[in-house]
Amino acid sequence: MSEATPPIVPESGYHMEPEADGQVMRRTLPHTLPWALMLGGSAAIFVVLERNQGWNRALTWQQPAGHFWIVSAASIVCLVVALAASTVALRVRNARVLLLALSFLSMAGIFSVHGLATPGFVLDAPMRAPITPSPEAVVIAPADGYGSGDYGSSGAALAAVPAVPTAAAPAVVPPAPSRFHNVTGLSSRLALSLAALFLAASAVNWPARFEAGLVRWRLAILGGAVALLGGYAGMGLAAPQLVPTWLVQQSLFARGTLAVVTLAGGGAAIRFAIGYRRSGLTMYGAVTVGALMLVQAQFSVHFGATWSAVFWLYHFQLLAGFTAILWGVVVAYSQGATTRSFEALTVTDVLEQLRSGYTESIVTLAAALEARDGYTLGHGERVAALSVLIGQEMRLPGTRLRALAGGALLHDVGKIGVPDAVLHKRASLDPAEYNVIKEHPGRGADMLKAAFDRRIEAQVIRHHHERWDGTGYPDRLAGEAIPLEARIAAVADVYDALRSNRAYRPAWELHESLQLIQAGAGSHFDPRCVQAFLAVADRWERAYGAQHADYEERRPYAA
Repeated sequence: MSEATPPIVPESGYHMEPEADGQVMRRTLPHTLPWALMLGGSAAIFVVLERNQGWNRALTWQQPAGHFWIVSAASIVCLVVALAASTVALRVRNARVLLLALSFLSMAGIFSVHGLATPGFVLDAPMRAPITPSPEAVVIAPADGYGSGDYGSSGAALAAVPAVPTAAAPAVVPPAPSRFHNVTGLSSRLALSLAALFLAASAVNWPARFEAGLVRWRLAILGGAVALLGGYAGMGLAAPQLVPTWLVQQSLFARGTLAVVTLAGGGAAIRFAIGYRRSGLTMYGAVTVGALMLVQAQFSVHFGATWSAVFWLYHFQLLAGFTAILWGVVVAYSQGATTRSFEALTVTDVLEQLRSGYTESIVTLAAALEARDGYTLGHGERVAALSVLIGQEMRLPGTRLRALAGGALLHDVGKIGVPDAVLHKRASLDPAEYNVIKEHPGRGADMLKAAFDRRIEAQVIRHHHERWDGTGYPDRLAGEAIPLEARIAAVADVYDALRSNRAYRPAWELHESLQLIQAGAGSHFDPRCVQAFLAVADRWERAYGAQHADYEERRPYAA
């Protein structure tokens, strides 16, 4: 960072270089820009139409056939996603994948009923054409406007003009509403509400016994859900009079569904957006867009009069949202990771989210490390875990945490080229052997140059042995000239090495390891990284340290 650039100091007081974060954001922008434009454009159109009711009414289009086909398209897209999620839910023992499948199933099933019950199309007799009033005519509007956007009150958009008919301005009675108008009104709001609730439920860490029960009965649950949806479709389409008008036109029902979808869908969107920020997985971003479109569609349903421009907007919002999710499924399928992508959506642990977003290059090299030396990979996994905890404490954003985790996992990848006799030597290394070991950061960075170039991962790999006082290697960088992520990984690397059995010594005790890290602040380590490490050391020991402290190397070599 240049001296002229002021540092960014978060609330914690730790320093973060803006340039590095900017590099990450520039990499992710091309992926998020189309989604941001779609979400922003959709919201902007809604606001413009709501503020200019003249435009909203001028764009009224009473076209049952068009409504049927766009609802059918949205339902089919959602059904494809539901089938993919249901297949994964039956294959894996994951309760929250099952809840995801129920979200898409309920939306596809109930929204298809909304389409089949379109007034004047398919099942319903054609609607009588409304009488075209003269300019002086008065249209009698329904008394209760709630639900008008989903046929809750009438089958046609109505506008209130002077309320008292006169001889010069006779009253024009609107056409009779469709006998399915209660079903269409209930189905749209019920579909959005259930989809949002199940989507939010999939983001919750439920008690272990509850999740185990869902997994055990997942086939019965999916079968029961399909049966219930079939029953609802049969009732709504064969006996639409069973849906009471008072329910659909009830203002409490309209406002309640608006609140449910906004809170549940918005909460789910936040959780999936955080996961996308951390992992970079397309599926996280796609479901985030789908959840936000669900919320936007509910607002359009609530405020849009039937056949008005806002009414049509909500159908396109749903189609766009579920198309985005389907695109995420297609991308995952093309990468052979459909199951992993659905399972990743249910992960709430930060490190697991970061791991789920490892690139193919990282996964391949991690496998090579495992084949070469089990200790090296195990050490890398623990260094990655501790580095992420330190990075969180220092308020690093999700994109930088993801890069930090990948670089820390592979920080010793250059040791693939180190002879076993040197790597596992039980005695102290002689100067020539130590020089061989010192080559591994540069060799590792060179190995990954094509994959990472000058990105954070490569910086961690190359500079994790630099020292705060400038006496490290390979480039003898000092102070803040060392990338922040490399400074973090340096602390994690040394601490895990101390706490693990090595070929030449047993593991250090906890208090001894902590003392050495503290003593190195200002000479070996960045003092702020040490401060953040001390804040998370107990948490790391509870989660990771105890199970690795007695680790024995796979292939020890004699001196």
